[in-house]
Amino acid sequence: MKSILVALLLGLLLLSSGCIQPKEAPIVAEKAATTEWKADGIVGESEYSRSMLLQGPARQGYSGGEMEISWKNDGEYLYLALNGSTDGWLAIGFEPLEWMKNADIILASVQAGKAMALDEYCTGNYGPHIEDTMLGGTNDIEEFGGSKGAGRTVIELKRKLDTGDRFDKSFSPGQAISIIWALSNNSDISLKHNVAYGEGIMTLT
Repeated sequence: MKSILVALLLGLLLLSSGCIQPKEAPIVAEKAATTEWKADGIVGESEYSRSMLLQGPARQGYSGGEMEISWKNDGEYLYLALNGSTDGWLAIGFEPLEWMKNADIILASVQAGKAMALDEYCTGNYGPHIEDTMLGGTNDIEEFGGSKGAGRTVIELKRKLDTGDRFDKSFSPGQAISIIWALSNNSDISLKHNVAYGEGIMTLT
């Protein structure tokens, strides 16, 4: 009886500490993408065919925040928008092996009105993530742009589904892609994320 009570108490402590979070799949909104895609940092009403809102709760070391991800694809390209509740940097990682390891990462920010988007690869469970070009790969973000205001940063970008770079994940239409994401209120991209982080599934059309 005592062992059962101890187990229940430990379970309640874990839940209250934020170590265990309820897993609810985010709602994916779908619509016809009828307007022309532009990397201008403005997510148009009909610019993307799918979107979902991912939320990261406040927890030790994190203030809590959200990122809305919008996307569409054709047979050759992925078009992506990241809209995060931060004035600093935001990031998305594709198909990690474990934690962050082997994730194909895009890290981006808007500073002094200028957008930046880095094509990176994570070599360890918790980093470091390094630009593909520093590992012998290539920069395969073909177009990008961004905007910042009212405590949010928006980045739009375009890349091939299959870039041919071994440090990029290869995608195909209809594929379900596992993702990780993170937000930081720091403008310095070398500093760790401190707003929110999480994971999700992004399914291509």
